Amino acid sequence: MQTNLSYKKNKTVNEVPAFSKAWWLSYIKVLLGATIIAFGYVTFFIPFKIIPGGLFGFSTVIGYLTGWPIGMISLTINIPLLIWGIRALGNSFGAKTILAMIWASLAVDGFTYLTESQGFTDDKLVSAVFGGVLIGLGVALTLREEATTGGTDTLAKILSHYFNVSVSRFVLIIDGSIVILGLIAFKDLSLAPYAIVAVFSISKTIDSVLGGFNNKNVLMIISEYHQDIRQYILTELDRGGTYINGHGLFFTEKEKQIILTAISRKEMVALENYIKVIDPEAFLMVLPAHEVKGSGFNPLNQH
Repeated sequence: MQTNLSYKKNKTVNEVPAFSKAWWLSYIKVLLGATIIAFGYVTFFIPFKIIPGGLFGFSTVIGYLTGWPIGMISLTINIPLLIWGIRALGNSFGAKTILAMIWASLAVDGFTYLTESQGFTDDKLVSAVFGGVLIGLGVALTLREEATTGGTDTLAKILSHYFNVSVSRFVLIIDGSIVILGLIAFKDLSLAPYAIVAVFSISKTIDSVLGGFNNKNVLMIISEYHQDIRQYILTELDRGGTYINGHGLFFTEKEKQIILTAISRKEMVALENYIKVIDPEAFLMVLPAHEVKGSGFNPLNQH
């Protein structure tokens, strides 16, 4: 029993009736996540010039140097990035991502006006930790609804499309460059440890909210629609995997194709949502991986 692949590829978890309860709830979660991200930056990071990378980090540097509104700087950069991304990658940026991108930028300037750029604490370390927790929570909420606030993720996807380098590697390069730019612009190397703490706090919060502190998982998938799932893993996630031949305990004569693949936590959320749409009866086993090495992950010779 196989499906029309072109149909299944275009069908996503977001295909719920417009203006239904589920539709409204999904968009509310995106707005809530974007609001939390903006609040975390304005009340914990921006007052102390903590730059954890990302487009808001870059916009913070530009904002301090020019006096321009940080949210508007972010939005001004995001719009051409979005247009470039659509031209390079196709229409893979949904309405929720566009909404989150615009709302987060407006919320940053709104919270800046309301708080007058005053933080909740005078302790930089506390700001780095709690700001990271808030921003990580907001990012996780938006990711759960298959949205992002754009920025460096978009740029990394575009560059990965043109060069033979993974998206995660480009994100690391871009965000690392932004952190270094912040240290140079503010002429304060003492900010470096706080930026590292902030990045760690954001990352761990995202991982824990999305289902655990481990960032890599091994999935075993049994589904009648395994060809569609295989194509999604290969083309949408840009990952690989292995087919394993198996037999069910109840119907031993029926052969089953089991997909074994290793993916990141963020990719797992997207894959789970896709499988829920095309085959609600699928069997999915998620195993935490202590370490994953090989193509698409850390090289085998890296210690």
